[in-house]
Amino acid sequence: MLLQFLFLSVIFSSINGHPVKKEPSDCPGDLKWSSTATTILDGTGSNPLAIPLGLFFEPKTQILYIVDARNNRVLKRYPNGEVVTAAGQANGTGGSTPETLWNPVNVVADKNENVFVADWANQRIQYWEKNVKSGKTVAGNSTRGSALNEFSYPSSVSLDSQGNLIVADTQNERITFWSYPFDPKTSSGKITAGGNGAGLNPYQLNNPMDFYYDEASEIYYISNEQSHSITQWVIGSYEPRNVYAGIPGRPGNSSAQLNGPQGVILDHFGNLYVADVSNHRIQMFCPDSVFGITVAGTGQYGNRSHELSYPSDIALDSDMNLYVSDTFNSRIQKFARIQ
Repeated sequence: MLLQFLFLSVIFSSINGHPVKKEPSDCPGDLKWSSTATTILDGTGSNPLAIPLGLFFEPKTQILYIVDARNNRVLKRYPNGEVVTAAGQANGTGGSTPETLWNPVNVVADKNENVFVADWANQRIQYWEKNVKSGKTVAGNSTRGSALNEFSYPSSVSLDSQGNLIVADTQNERITFWSYPFDPKTSSGKITAGGNGAGLNPYQLNNPMDFYYDEASEIYYISNEQSHSITQWVIGSYEPRNVYAGIPGRPGNSSAQLNGPQGVILDHFGNLYVADVSNHRIQMFCPDSVFGITVAGTGQYGNRSHELSYPSDIALDSDMNLYVSDTFNSRIQKFARIQ
């Protein structure tokens, strides 16, 4: 209760001390997007989606990677619109063998089209080289647990500039760092955020579903699904941990609140974007602003071109077009940037 009171006090002082930003063009970058989207992939055609989750845009190849969760595969969409399977079985067969995935949730890729997949139900991170028919485990041992070589439902995966892996180990309430090269027989993760149990305090995580790693500043932005907030975690034993967006323990649909946030990214202007899942919207937070601006969706679920239904992840391409994994509509929506 004290924490919530203090955070509300910060909100009210922000109202009194600073102008409230209401449009994305008020943020750095003078950004604006179309309010209606173009569907670039959905549940029809030769590669029909079923509950898409994680998105990743690789800037050098201009490839958009899409986790097709219910079909137990990862797709990649080339700039010319061609869509092929990057990991898992093209026919959607799931499993725990090297050739299969089981409810994958997130993906990251390198410039050579190799992918790392958060293979959620298999408690592992799988590495699939380009055009191969099977993956290999590079983190986790396929057993659910809390040891440092184990995961309890890994929900997000990222790479740093040195090729090291970073994983959101969701039900262990922690972010773990896995040094390159990877050997699943001997490798284990190092806790770099969380690990203090679930809770509402800034030093605790609460079902961390996704994170963005600002490597230059050594800061994580972590989405806490169960506390409805985003934590800004400066890496280091004695560095600060702050509530950056949302009000811990207070889900809602005001501009200062979130409801079950998942996907989170930061643009090169310092603006933060959050998939505000249960509010059916994408929120943009200007640097150091406690108020979000809705840049996609209406706040009500629906399947029209300006609506979303439980959007779970977001990506930006090199032109700052916004892609949304419109999960319960089983489609990927592109909101074009307006120049």
